[in-house]
Amino acid sequence: MRNCGKPGPDTADQTTNHQRPPLEPVLVASQVEKYYGAVRALQDASIALFPGEVHGLAGENGAGKSTLVRVLAGIEPPDRGTVRGDDPRSCAVVPQYPRMAPSLTVMENLILGREPAAGRFPGASLVLNRREAKRIISHRASAFDIDLDTGKSAGSLNGTELRLASLLAALARNPRALILDEPTVGLARPDQERILRAVGALREQGVALLYISHDLGEISRLADRVTLLRQGRTAPSCSPPPPAEELAAQLFDHHREVAPPAQHHQEEPRDSGSADLTGLVCEELLLHDPLTGRTVGPLSFDAPRGTITALTGVRESGLDLLEQYLGGQTVLAAGSLSTEGHRVPARIVPGLLRQRGIAFVPSDRFQRAAALEGSVEENATVIDRNQVYQRGFRTPGEARHVTNRLLKRFDIRTNRHMPLGSLSGGTIQKLILARELDTNPRICIIAEPTAGLDLQSQQILLESLREVAAAGAAVLLLSSSIDAVTSLASRVVVLHDGLVQGSFLPHQEGAIARAFAGISS
Repeated sequence: MRNCGKPGPDTADQTTNHQRPPLEPVLVASQVEKYYGAVRALQDASIALFPGEVHGLAGENGAGKSTLVRVLAGIEPPDRGTVRGDDPRSCAVVPQYPRMAPSLTVMENLILGREPAAGRFPGASLVLNRREAKRIISHRASAFDIDLDTGKSAGSLNGTELRLASLLAALARNPRALILDEPTVGLARPDQERILRAVGALREQGVALLYISHDLGEISRLADRVTLLRQGRTAPSCSPPPPAEELAAQLFDHHREVAPPAQHHQEEPRDSGSADLTGLVCEELLLHDPLTGRTVGPLSFDAPRGTITALTGVRESGLDLLEQYLGGQTVLAAGSLSTEGHRVPARIVPGLLRQRGIAFVPSDRFQRAAALEGSVEENATVIDRNQVYQRGFRTPGEARHVTNRLLKRFDIRTNRHMPLGSLSGGTIQKLILARELDTNPRICIIAEPTAGLDLQSQQILLESLREVAAAGAAVLLLSSSIDAVTSLASRVVVLHDGLVQGSFLPHQEGAIARAFAGISS
């Protein structure tokens, strides 16, 4: 096994089995430390980014990746150590969950704050030169092989288009270093390839790239070198990266206990008071997107109690519209959805799912399942308000008890008074999942369950889902990742082009992949 090294005091100048390119690094962080109160987020973290090179960065949720990004980008200063670069403005960041003003077009979002003026006459700065703006953006898009309709409303973009738009916005600054935070997470394979082609073009153009991902296979294939971050410390960088299996062993070997590989089996529900195993049943479900005119269905499938059922396919095969319906964002066009024998209305209003004992975790956890400006404790206790607010008064002891229980469930190491938005994306996701699973739901629906989670957290999630299913609940996963559904589910239903292609056992990976692609057996 080729080891990328144990954590050391300074790894910016260390590599394994590879000589440094004859180019000077664009950005170097040396022995960086960063504190948030008494919490030490980074300790002796070091990394160097070279032009025309993809540098992979991997680490568990909460290892300090998000903090390191903020320090490298100049968003926050280090408490100790140094960050050296040509110019603080030469580094741009494409966040994991980009945001744009939905009422503006993509082009208007991209040139916001850098609008080309219509001329030099008085008041010209107040008039947008749309032709020049389009020329600038089109030039950057063609230079890096990014195919995107910039005339569309930003609110109509899908996940892939939003990330490509965010990438274009970063490139409009002509950065010498670019940080990509989980750029392909939650995307179907064809959309991932679009992102990866753009990354390849950026490398060819000489941009220094920091590529952050929990997909160790992706890092092993794509990166020119890799650095592992563990509990705020970096290990010496390794070039070329070893296989994904070796990276995983090095990343998680500090755990005293690593859970065994997933064994696919169907849990028998412990609630034996009723022989009825009806959980969630979809019959001839027809879903319509009024924005695009797209219709999917009819869809018929079920998620029995005591099982973990996964619905997989590319997002546009119907996963996106089903999630929108469950989240109350669209209305059911035809057919029926029933839970435990009771029909769900065509329009789902806020609170209905929770009243029926249904836990629903959307794919966009940041926008629709979290209050980033609130504290960890406030987000953890938002559901257990009756327990925390007894007789109308908040009981700090109960709030602390509930929060600590959730933090322990997913091994989340943070202060409960920290603002949620200051935590890493993966840590926020773990808290949301822990909160919803803690409700002891009768039906549990999770969209893109493994997005943003490291391998250890995925194992904890699997064990939690098995516990929920074993207690008699129906678990339904909506995922565009074949790897995720085959590792988590006991039963896999595949969608393609808006229709159900079949139901499979998780070990039938070949049949699942063919159905995913719409290839008849």
